[in-house]
Amino acid sequence: MRLKTVLITGAAQGIGLATARHYAALGWFVGIYDVNRSGIEELLASGDFAHACGDYCDVTDYASVQSMITHFAEHAGGKLDLLVNNAGVLSIGHFVDIDNQSHDQIIDVNVRGATNTLQAAFTLLRATPGAAAVNLCSASSIHGVPELAVYSASKFYIDGLTEALHLEWRDHDIHVTCVKPPVINTAMGKAVSAHMPQKLAKELDAADVAALIQRAAEGHGTSFPMGAGVMLWYLLDKFLPNGLRHRLARYLTAQ
Repeated sequence: MRLKTVLITGAAQGIGLATARHYAALGWFVGIYDVNRSGIEELLASGDFAHACGDYCDVTDYASVQSMITHFAEHAGGKLDLLVNNAGVLSIGHFVDIDNQSHDQIIDVNVRGATNTLQAAFTLLRATPGAAAVNLCSASSIHGVPELAVYSASKFYIDGLTEALHLEWRDHDIHVTCVKPPVINTAMGKAVSAHMPQKLAKELDAADVAALIQRAAEGHGTSFPMGAGVMLWYLLDKFLPNGLRHRLARYLTAQ
């Protein structure tokens, strides 16, 4: 019986690395890719992954993403059971105080990178019965978050892309969904928490997100908010009148 296979972008640290460890513990063949080449090489040499491959990948470069898919297919027997579209960056601060290069990087990685990865992976996903793609979204896709404006907007894009592809790809037996964690205990999360008070912050870490990724991949629907507070916000935002939506968002983001 062949091993189940998972490919993870942004896998050198944080949620990506936790997800790689999660699936390795389940006995899956794990593909780990990141712009941090040395980080991937160290992980592959560590002995922590019994069945794995990995390499450099810049998700903003479509040729690099295509090379990643080819590399993975060669090592994973031409099957991709689960794509975890994880690579992402953010910058924190008032919109007018963040430089144009930082805004461009968020759009390049979070929007173009996610799009590139899904587009390049489609053929491999289609060739694998019951395949799934889980996109890393965010609680900041529920309502635009001040001081994370472009990052938040990039996650609205992920949310819309997920919903569209969930419908487009179901005839190809590909389940497309996303997870929406709040700020968690990673380097990126700590940077946000240090700058902005977090009403929804809890003692959640990358391993918790990895477990939610598995639940989303095996479940139904397009959106998996993480934690009771985020779930309540997600539901209320759909039904509250606009003024109350904004007031709730201001309260939760301490604005």
